[in-house]
Amino acid sequence: MDYTPFTLEDAEEVREDFEDLVDTDFKIGTSPEMFVENVVIAPFPAAEREVFFEKYYASKDCGTALAAYNGKDYDVILVTCETQNDSNYSHIGIREFAGLRGIKYDFP
Repeated sequence: MDYTPFTLEDAEEVREDFEDLVDTDFKIGTSPEMFVENVVIAPFPAAEREVFFEKYYASKDCGTALAAYNGKDYDVILVTCETQNDSNYSHIGIREFAGLRGIKYDFP
C-alpha cells in the first residue's frame, strides 16, 4: 500500500498517540512474538529511512539519528525486536502495523 508522508507536526502527534505501545509484545500471523522497543519519527524516503536506522541502531538515540535528515517528509515507525532474541531488531511502519492488527485510527 502506498502511504503519504507526514509533516513533522503530524508525525509527532501520531507518535504520541502510539507511544503506549512501547514495552509491549505483539504477534502478527505466524511471526515470532515481537517486543516494541520504541516508537520513533523517521524520514519518509526509503533511502533516508535506512540511513536513519543505521544511526539509530548504533546510538539508540532518535534525535541523533534524525539530526542528519534535512527533508520535510516523515513517517512513524515501531522499532521492534524478537522477544526470544533481543538482538534481532526490525522496524515496521505505524500504518502497516495498525492495518495488520486491525487498529482503527484516523491518520492525518
